Amino acid sequence: MTSFPIKPCGGASRRRGFTLVELLVVVAIIAVLSTVSLAAARSMRAGANKVKCLSNQRQIGTAVMAFAAENNRRLPQTTHTTGSRRKEESWIYQLSPYFGDSPGKIDEVRVCPADPPQRQERIRRMNATSYALNDLVFDSPTFSRLANIGRPEETILLFILSENRAPSVTRDHIHGSEWSSWAGALSDIEPDRHRSGAQAKGRTEGSANYLYADGSARNIPAKVFKSLFDKGVNPAQPRQD
Repeated sequence: MTSFPIKPCGGASRRRGFTLVELLVVVAIIAVLSTVSLAAARSMRAGANKVKCLSNQRQIGTAVMAFAAENNRRLPQTTHTTGSRRKEESWIYQLSPYFGDSPGKIDEVRVCPADPPQRQERIRRMNATSYALNDLVFDSPTFSRLANIGRPEETILLFILSENRAPSVTRDHIHGSEWSSWAGALSDIEPDRHRSGAQAKGRTEGSANYLYADGSARNIPAKVFKSLFDKGVNPAQPRQD
């Protein structure tokens, strides 16, 4: 008997794989989605860190005001003036009792959550801080008394320490008198601490939080902060009437 090959029915179709072009398109789409997802995650993380940092600064501000209220309106000192007594009298230790029922709270709020993890660990280990007080206020015989600050809503008390400065117990303040230029400020502070990527050239991308003498904490874009220097204004200088 002669056999004949059986042909597929007219409705059946041949099974075929993806072409190289189709595979490349799928890979490209996945890559784009991954990039977008990572960027969104970085942005969300940066936003959360900024909010937490603002909370830290507000809590420090509340503690500063409480300390001043109990010390004849005098502000706590930085290690610039405490000298060898820095472990007992610098602001990190002086403010510790003013955090309510959590005496160890200062160990949490003195670290900026946007700092790299290794830097945060070192700060905690050394009993240092991510934040730097304004020495033109705290170490001034005049402005270290709150009543002598003419415009507290325009006078900055606290900045975020520059990532280029290794944390240490004595790096708890800026050197405002040396801020004659943008470069001078960058040697002390991190005006772009809250950003979603690496440092940009000129350091004008991103923003930072600042604590003011009226107790408020505000976020200021790095470009806006730099514009003060461009106008010949030293933002560390206490504001007077």
